[in-house]
This record gives sequence, structure tokens and C-alpha cells, in this order.
Amino acid sequence: AFTVVLAAATAEWQYQRFWKQIVAAGNPAEISFTRLLFLLCLLFDRERMHLVASICDTQLPTLIRFPVLWVVSTVMGCDLSEVKGALDSFPTIGDFFSRELREGSRQIDAAPGAVVSPADARVLAAGCVSNLNARVAQVQVKGTTFSLPGLLGTDPFMDLPKDRELMYFALHLGPGDYHRFHAPASFTVESGRRFSGEGLPVSPLVTGRANDVFSVNERVVLSGSWSGGRMHLVAVGAAHVRGIFLEFDPHLAKAMAGSGAPTDGAYYLDGRVTTAELPKGAGGVTASSGSMMGGFRLGSAVVCVFEAPAGSMWKVKAGERVKVANRSSPRASDTTGLEVQGCFQPLVGLPVQMREDDGMSRLPQGRHIHASALSSS
Repeated sequence: AFTVVLAAATAEWQYQRFWKQIVAAGNPAEISFTRLLFLLCLLFDRERMHLVASICDTQLPTLIRFPVLWVVSTVMGCDLSEVKGALDSFPTIGDFFSRELREGSRQIDAAPGAVVSPADARVLAAGCVSNLNARVAQVQVKGTTFSLPGLLGTDPFMDLPKDRELMYFALHLGPGDYHRFHAPASFTVESGRRFSGEGLPVSPLVTGRANDVFSVNERVVLSGSWSGGRMHLVAVGAAHVRGIFLEFDPHLAKAMAGSGAPTDGAYYLDGRVTTAELPKGAGGVTASSGSMMGGFRLGSAVVCVFEAPAGSMWKVKAGERVKVANRSSPRASDTTGLEVQGCFQPLVGLPVQMREDDGMSRLPQGRHIHASALSSS
């Protein structure tokens, strides 16, 4: 009994200490701190997650590569028909998770003004932002939230043109998914920021119960523009915190590379960030819609925040599966709509509807698209 009381008292002391540090640092991630998030940070300590990363990066002997990776792919439910290269061509488990798609396995056909899925994933949330300093849905059906300015390091609602809406979606890449991310539109990248952070799981089992997971985790934010206005594409890491990499531009890839070594500290407290901008006058680097931009070594999530013409439409809802940019030509009336492409067939878009019921009304800021407000016809 004494041991339990001592452990509880120690944990409470640590909690109060962390809370004071957050307040003193100005809470750069704008987290609504809870004991659950604190507990997750203790359980999934970054140094322990670094050990997981090291195991996944351990070189597999040639003779056992195929059987080991076949077991891994079977357990995770990977689609081996889309994998570029044979299983025994991957020297580590981490290399297998960051595999490329076989050439021709996806057809990119995005109409102008459309946003397509940047990853194979499940949609956690999709909605609109209506004010400064907004908190938005992290997992829509669960009611958990995160701060958009805390995630990006800037408030995308500032200087929003009157004829534009600010929209966002969040995706979770499961263990068996293809773990690279692609441009959601013709995307001109002007700068990148890498935030030092935690390695908390991004599974809905966690993000559906604890607020602010996205804004405390290690992440890379790519900022620029598309035909509808400003765009931010965020690659959120998880257990494998060294595992976010870029491939579409050598300058940003080198600048945004992680240090690889864990350091002491609570990473979301001080807002440490590596910033890189492309040379002035270069006009940015443009990634065509559906082109590969980077990837992850293990678990991950992708958040996309963008300006769009007023009245734009969603063609997907929370809980659905999506794949990278597979898209048939839209109807003429849909050419200015927004589409995160469905896994099997295009979804019919409906005008964005704002609702704050079913538990969403308790959020302090922002308006959200509830999953039940969208359906296909």
C-alpha cells in the first residue's frame, strides 16, 4: 500500500511540475493539458520509442528477410500486389514500412480545383474553421480536439480572404497502409518547419480519447499555396520519431531531417522547431497533384489545412477509407469542389454543412462538420 501511495504522489508531483513548465513556456502547442495526456507521455517516453525505432532499423539477414517480412505483412494486412520490389529486397522492417508503390498501381486523375487524398488512410475528421485560435476535431466521432495554431506554429485563419473558407482534414495511416504521402493538389511549397515532439501513438484508440496528440507529436509542416489559396500539409510522426522523411526537394529534405538522437526534456513545452525556407526568388517548389513528397518509417498521421473557394464541397466523411489520389473525372458542377478520394468509388459531394450538435457544441472554439451531416446520394 505504501508503494502505491508513493507512486501516486510521485506521479502527481510530476504532473504539477509539467503543468508549471507548460505555463512558464507559454504553452506553444496550445494544449488543454490533462492527466491522460501526461500519462501517455510517461508510457510512451521518447527514449523508449527510440529503442523501438532502433529495432525496426536492425538489418535483417538475407536468409530470413522474406519469411520475417511475409509474417509482418500478413499480420498487418499489407497489400503486397502494390509493393515495388520483392520482400527480400528490404533490408529492415523500417524499409518495408516506407516502401514505394509499384509503378502503375495508381492512376492520378485530379481535376483543377480538386483536393485528393495524400495517403492511404482512414479519415479521422474533416471540417471548416470559422475563427482565430480555433480548436478543431481530432477524431470527429469521439469529440477530441487539438489547436490548429498549436499544430502549425501559425494561425492559418489570419488574413483569410473574404471569398475563401478555411478547411482541414486529418488522416490516420494504419500499420498495414502504404506509408508515403503525396501532394493533395498541385502544391507549391515555399517553406518547411520541423517541430521536435513526443512519440505518442496516433491510433484512434488514443487520439479518440486524449486531446492534442497531433500538436505535441514530432511533425513536419510544409507550407505554400495551391489554386484555391494557402495550403499546409502536416506529416505527424508517432512511435518512430526519426521516421519522417522528404524526397521531393533536396534542400528541404536536408534541412528537415531529424537529428536521429533523443535528448532530454519535455519536447512540446518549449516549441523547439527547425525552419527552412526555399531561396528567395525561386518561387517555391511545385509538386504536381498526386506526386510523392515523402513518407514515414512507422505509424503516422497526415493533416491538411487549406483555403478553398466559398461553398466548396466535401466528398468524404469521417470514418471512411481513402487511397492516394485514385479519382475519376468529376461532373462539370463538381470542378470547383473538394474531393478526398474514396477507396472504391468517388463519393458524391454535398455542400459543407456546419453543425455543433452531438457533443461538438461543448468545444470552446471553431465549428466542425459532423460525420452525420454528410452522406452520398
